[in-house]
Amino acid sequence: MTSSTYFLSSQLWLTLFIVLIAVFQLAIAADSGTEDKIKRICRQMEEFEFCSQTFHQNLKGGSADYIGLTEIANNQVYTKASSTLVYIEQLLRSVSDPTTRKALLVCENGYYAVNEAFVEGIRWFSQKYYKEMLNVERRAPSAQASCTSIFTTTPPPKQNPLFQINREMRILIAMAIVSGSSIS
Repeated sequence: MTSSTYFLSSQLWLTLFIVLIAVFQLAIAADSGTEDKIKRICRQMEEFEFCSQTFHQNLKGGSADYIGLTEIANNQVYTKASSTLVYIEQLLRSVSDPTTRKALLVCENGYYAVNEAFVEGIRWFSQKYYKEMLNVERRAPSAQASCTSIFTTTPPPKQNPLFQINREMRILIAMAIVSGSSIS
């Protein structure tokens, strides 16, 4: 082995080692109490891994109580709803089929309602009125579900361009409501 080959091989191993350490640190970023809370919430979701990953990616300082986890979930719902509204507007500009257009308008209304519920919910949350927060946020699941059902009930059934977004949003809304319900 030449010295340049040995050097490159050593660099590759060092880089791999650093990447593995970084990944390991992300995996253990939450303290045990926070990790227990995340698991308690995420076990109630349709996809544990998406829920857990969302909390861990947004956890600051490795520790959070239910209030902190609720803040993460609320912010994720608001961000996803806002970006989805922009995406729906882009789709509406490019769709000419009237049935798909009508379905996308239903989705736009549904996501607008989700967005409004979480704007109000976040306002209540910031004032520490958690019951009021939950009351408005509990409107969001049915508003979001309208975007799923419209594509299956409108004849002929259309492929939903928001299928993955709807799945993630459904989980995020549930995370916000479950974590918010856990605040004592």
